[in-house]
Amino acid sequence: MNNLGLPLFYLFSAVAVVSSLIVVTNRRPAYSVLALTLTMLALSALFVLLEAYFVAVIQVLIYAGAILVLFLFVIMLLGMEGTDRQINKEKSIWNIVRPVAQLVLAVLLLAELGFAIVQAKNLPQIVTHVAGNVEAISETLFTRYLLPFELVSGILLIGIFGVVNLAYQEQKKS
Repeated sequence: MNNLGLPLFYLFSAVAVVSSLIVVTNRRPAYSVLALTLTMLALSALFVLLEAYFVAVIQVLIYAGAILVLFLFVIMLLGMEGTDRQINKEKSIWNIVRPVAQLVLAVLLLAELGFAIVQAKNLPQIVTHVAGNVEAISETLFTRYLLPFELVSGILLIGIFGVVNLAYQEQKKS
């Protein structure tokens, strides 16, 4: 990594962490999807820093481009943007258990993060360069993994037929 790589790594990592926290804590679904888009773009930038350009492009095209736009369309079609969850003020056991569970999970997460940092310092520095170009990926995809690839495309085709059928039935009712 050159002298600019480390600051960029920290910048994109911070953007990914902060935007993923916004995804989890935001009450508005549309804003959560937009923050998730920012998370995916930051992850794509991290892949570019790792010189995994193909994975970075796929990350942007598939996840940030297609799937998150689909999420946004579903949110807009269902009309979930204006609905805020009502907070139940009733006294129940969950109002006591939930903060305790959140605190326990936060402590466990920080302990695991600290353990991973300590263990990462003890790992030997192994530098290997894997030649994973588009040709090698496509050869593996269309030889060894041809059946799963075709099954996934068939499942997506069935999903498209289902959506068209549901849209046609809704239009027929109107």
